[in-house]
Amino acid sequence: MKQSSLNQISQTVRFFANGFLSQFLFMAGYNLSVLHFEHLGYAASTIYAVFYMLYIPVGHFLGCIFVFGWPENYISSLLSNAPVGLTAMAIGSMLTGFLSRIEFDIMVESWMAYQFGTDPPNKSEDDGEFYASLVVMVVTGVWTYLLSTYVNSAGADKKVASASSYEKDPGKEL
Repeated sequence: MKQSSLNQISQTVRFFANGFLSQFLFMAGYNLSVLHFEHLGYAASTIYAVFYMLYIPVGHFLGCIFVFGWPENYISSLLSNAPVGLTAMAIGSMLTGFLSRIEFDIMVESWMAYQFGTDPPNKSEDDGEFYASLVVMVVTGVWTYLLSTYVNSAGADKKVASASSYEKDPGKEL
């Protein structure tokens, strides 16, 4: 798919589509990390913070490719976007810690069991932090959308020209 094809889709739509992809990858990796490290004594909020820190460059890369365009200086762009990721990480870590402490997933599963008339969940099984991560995803997603749009739209004139700018303009050919 050419870059110019992506430019025909509004930036907001591209941001949300990229957000779904990015959050899917993040949630899969985070929940896998929880399953591997929580039983070793690490708190869910610590696992979240470390995984998010490692994921910041991945999310930025996806945003550059699918939403905002490739910057002239990738490292400078990554560093200007790092505070967005770091503040989202702080919010997500605190919220994850809180939701884990109140056993949010067990509360949701118990509520769903009551609503659907099924057996309540077995509290001895540790199935990760799926429902908590959905809440964290929405909160940090809104936060990231607002800040990323502000940070990256301010430097839109510094983006490397897209493929569409190199196409010949029929009006100028005359």
